[in-house]
Amino acid sequence: EWGRIGASMSRVDSIQRLRSRSLRVQGLVTGLSLLIVGGVVLLTTMDVRESIRRQIAGRDGAVLHAVTLLHQYKDPEGKVLLGPMEDPGTQQEVILKSSRLKGVLGTRLFGPDGRFVWALPWYVLEADLAGRHLENMKRLEPVSEFRPEARLSELFLPDPGEEFPESPFPLLEVNVPLHDSEGEELLGVAQFLIEGQGIAVEFARLDRQLIWQASAAFLVGGGLLVGALSWAFARLRGSQGVLARRTEDLLRANEELALAARTSAVGAVAAHLIHGLKNPLYGLREFVTARGGEADSDWQAAAESTRRMQLLINQIVSVLREEEQGVQYEVTLEELGELIGARGKPAAKEREIALELKVEGAAVLTNRTANLLALILMNLIHNALQASPAAGRVEVFLIRKEGRIDCDIRDEGPGLPEELKENPFVPCKSAKKGGSGIGLAISKQLANHLGAELVLRRTGPTGTHFALSVPVGEDIRKTRSASGAMSR
Repeated sequence: EWGRIGASMSRVDSIQRLRSRSLRVQGLVTGLSLLIVGGVVLLTTMDVRESIRRQIAGRDGAVLHAVTLLHQYKDPEGKVLLGPMEDPGTQQEVILKSSRLKGVLGTRLFGPDGRFVWALPWYVLEADLAGRHLENMKRLEPVSEFRPEARLSELFLPDPGEEFPESPFPLLEVNVPLHDSEGEELLGVAQFLIEGQGIAVEFARLDRQLIWQASAAFLVGGGLLVGALSWAFARLRGSQGVLARRTEDLLRANEELALAARTSAVGAVAAHLIHGLKNPLYGLREFVTARGGEADSDWQAAAESTRRMQLLINQIVSVLREEEQGVQYEVTLEELGELIGARGKPAAKEREIALELKVEGAAVLTNRTANLLALILMNLIHNALQASPAAGRVEVFLIRKEGRIDCDIRDEGPGLPEELKENPFVPCKSAKKGGSGIGLAISKQLANHLGAELVLRRTGPTGTHFALSVPVGEDIRKTRSASGAMSR
């Protein structure tokens, strides 16, 4: 049974370690969650950024596409064509008219296969159309590409004896498909090289706005996530705390049940032994008493020990007999005090210890309650007498208060051993010669049987103080009824 309790205590320790570990897990989960949220916000922002940038850059491509279609006609009404669009001359004239827009630095004309045909002005460097753009041109879709750091040396021929400055500049490259009026076949490609400072400013403004929005989204989303995780982990720690407390309560109840079973078994065996020892002990006492008249101190000590043993057995037999016969009578608090004094003072006198007994107030107890209370108090007094030094003092107080009787037993001994201070009512190996180690445990069980509370108030080099609080009046009647129901 105690092995199972020890295993259960290890489970309680595991729950406590799990609670402390949950704090570290919470930090780790929160950090990973914020990292994921930040990654999602970043990826979404970058995707939106690229999409908007393509729209801004493509805006000029759509405009130039519409302008080139408009310039294919001679008249403003769009009824008379300049000429067949298959003619490179017509294409050059359309490009020339379209390149008059503000910001156009140069143009190139490519054939439907993407090969260079013509450039304006003449110092624009020859180049072939990028293959990735040719597919869009075949679908008759304009394509715009923004180059934030273009260089003049990559676009134009320098003047003789001069060199271009090496500082980069933003450039927008717009590729517009040239096709017939029906729009069914690609006839050529017009490429416009446009100064891109305005688009660069728009991009910078867009980046600032997206950074602000992404930061706000991360802070709001991260804050909500941290709050939700904190609440969830708080609930989890609360549940773990409740589980730990309930487990501890179950362990205490298990200990109480195990201890009750053990003391009950001890009580049954003790009752059997007491009935069996009563008569042999009487004969032993007669024999020792007869020899105790001699001047041998050992025989006198043996006679006194047998006398105490017989007195204790008689007290227990009296309690057992009254329980068996159902005898009921009442005992006042003052009578209980006199009974305890009569039983305890001879032992105190023998050990040269002053036993001070004080009774305050009046109360009426049933004989059952008084007998069990006397057994508890005598066990505590006997322990106090054994612990106190010669010429010491043991104080016993029985004080009637509202709804209870407070019993205090104080000694001047060296205090309980360290291993008993944490829980003095658990059976253990006794430090006293001939001790059983279950005296306090039995006293605790008897107190529980009465509905009383037995606690250790203080223990140390200056002495030990046990306190017993017993309910009286209506509380005792309820306890008696409950005990009777349990016995039935």
